Amino acid sequence: MNAIVINLARRSQLLVEQQLRLLDDMEREERDPDRLAALFRLDHLAARMRRNDENLLVLAGGQARRKPGVGMSLDALVLAALSEIEQYQRIRVEVDSTVRVGGQATGDLVHLLAELFDNAAAFSPPDSPVRVLSTAHGGGVTIEISDEGIGLSPVALTEANQLLGTPPDLNLDSSERMGLVVVSHLAARHRVRVQLRSGHAGTSAYVRVPDDLLIDEGALA
Repeated sequence: MNAIVINLARRSQLLVEQQLRLLDDMEREERDPDRLAALFRLDHLAARMRRNDENLLVLAGGQARRKPGVGMSLDALVLAALSEIEQYQRIRVEVDSTVRVGGQATGDLVHLLAELFDNAAAFSPPDSPVRVLSTAHGGGVTIEISDEGIGLSPVALTEANQLLGTPPDLNLDSSERMGLVVVSHLAARHRVRVQLRSGHAGTSAYVRVPDDLLIDEGALA
């Protein structure tokens, strides 16, 4: 079953990647602002479709086709994740732009953050902001994502954190909680720790990125 899911997801992913390349070409040649805005919306939708295909690959044990880069600043990483969610306008970002993440982890971290941004926006009032902050510490950097939703019950919070700490295999339950399951698998690949906590209003997700995934400014010179 996993092999079937991977095969179908790969086929869909190839088509989406072709669509994204075509949209990039059209955007470079378009001069009409209204048409360009429409192309950007299509590009954004295609990026979200690509993430759905990657979710299936992660659940089935496959690898995404994103190529690792030389590294990204934390603010660029967050911006890339925002490009893959529908309600990106609601995200308020205050992260340290001097922190840089190594290329081997950037693709998976963009995917992981996009899933958490999506959850925070989906389970909070549509007119409320979702705040993203970062805190550097001796063991790496922590990214905090806070919404103003109704929050989770203590039991639901415990179950969600257990799921985030132990990635489950592909089954009916995991497909129904796809976002958190995908996050748990992506986090486990890089020893990233993700934990949910109840806040004064809503829920906060804490993403602890270890220092071995970070690189110095001089490494990119």
